Amino acid sequence: ADAFAAPGDHIGYFWEDDQDFDATAGFLAAGLERDAACVLLGHDAANARVLAGLERRGFPPDDMRRRDRLHSVSGQQPADALLREIDVRIRAAIDDGKPMVRVLGHLGWEQPGWPAEREILSLEARVTDAVRNLPSVVLCAYDVRGLSGRRLLLGGLECHPLTLRRATLRQNEHYVAAEPFLERLPTA
Repeated sequence: ADAFAAPGDHIGYFWEDDQDFDATAGFLAAGLERDAACVLLGHDAANARVLAGLERRGFPPDDMRRRDRLHSVSGQQPADALLREIDVRIRAAIDDGKPMVRVLGHLGWEQPGWPAEREILSLEARVTDAVRNLPSVVLCAYDVRGLSGRRLLLGGLECHPLTLRRATLRQNEHYVAAEPFLERLPTA
């Protein structure tokens, strides 16, 4: 997009075709070009596509991992553990002298081994506060063709202070802070 995110931003990105999806690899590649570290959190199929996109852009994933520039985080864990692991990855990269960390999420809604919807929504709701004061930008990708309206509304819109759609970054008037969001979230 032609807009710039700020450190601590948590962005919901809504994609619907291969070009839109490939832009998520571009998000990480742009960080790697600027000496940032990158964290990839996604289900296996999405991760494979993102890694192929990095390879096409001249950032071989194995080389980036060896150089401590690219890390993968498993989403197959509870929200608390996942938030701690992302925090550790961001702080380690900063301690290593990286100016910024880009985190890309292709969450595994209904993917084998991934938590149930409520746990993923809890994660999304809490990420904003977790990264607010860290030199990082978090981009969470939402497939508008494959996800239910409920997941797009709750996870995509209500959990992200900013949205990115069709190369336009915007303040999100539908954003709900973590505490009231989690209080209203049905238990089932």
